[in-house]
Amino acid sequence: MIETGVTLSLPDVANQEDTRQIPIPRVGVRAVTLPLQVRNVDGSTFHTVAVVDFAVSLLAHKKGTHMSRLMQILDEMTAQPVTFLHLHKTLDRARDMLDADRAEMSLRFKYFLRKYAPITGATGWLDVDTEWFIALENGKSTRLVRVTVPVKSLCPCSKQIAVYGAHNQRAFIRAEVELLPSTPEIDMEHLCRLLEEQASSPLYPVLKRPDEKYVTESAYDNAKFVEDMLRDSVLALRQLPGIRRFQVECESIESIHNHNAFAATEEWLSPQ
Repeated sequence: MIETGVTLSLPDVANQEDTRQIPIPRVGVRAVTLPLQVRNVDGSTFHTVAVVDFAVSLLAHKKGTHMSRLMQILDEMTAQPVTFLHLHKTLDRARDMLDADRAEMSLRFKYFLRKYAPITGATGWLDVDTEWFIALENGKSTRLVRVTVPVKSLCPCSKQIAVYGAHNQRAFIRAEVELLPSTPEIDMEHLCRLLEEQASSPLYPVLKRPDEKYVTESAYDNAKFVEDMLRDSVLALRQLPGIRRFQVECESIESIHNHNAFAATEEWLSPQ
């Protein structure tokens, strides 16, 4: 039994010298599940659960990093709502604590859109798979936002050739945007709604019969291939302020095939 008040002197193996002289660009913890608050640009916050990867670089002469310190930093991070500025400060602290040149973090979580049915106004929450990534090195940061927005697509070809209706299905618009250094934060609400507007129709968690009629007919009037959704998404993202680059992909979960259809592209909006 260890007596109370007795301080043990334990060896710090991770801090020992390593003679192989091989620097490691990324070492850390992966798939850490945390409760999290995320702050929107309007100052409001929401609660979610995030899966986090957190890594730092390791100097060539050091045997290992202190994983427990990474976990402590993550625990402290949950005490206040998260923004990119907050994450930047968190990575800066990690670099100082662990004597690292680089630190990076990925947070995967659900973002929620409050949706109102188009006719009755019935309310519900639409979940959007989201990832924030930030890397900090030499005082410069790289910040990426990835979203997967569920939508509805309706086939123009099927509409043209069929006497009775047209095949339609759930689809996804996936986008990755890289923020400019001068952009403090990302307006998640605006980004998600901008993308869902490029589909044949948005999705709604709750639909009464008048709403279902409206959604079915409005999608029929707005038939789009994945190529159409992709091109419209490109035009929309070109107008999104504060971003340096984007990737976008549209995928339809086909209702008349046992395969999906997709289209994808990438554009730089400012010099590389």
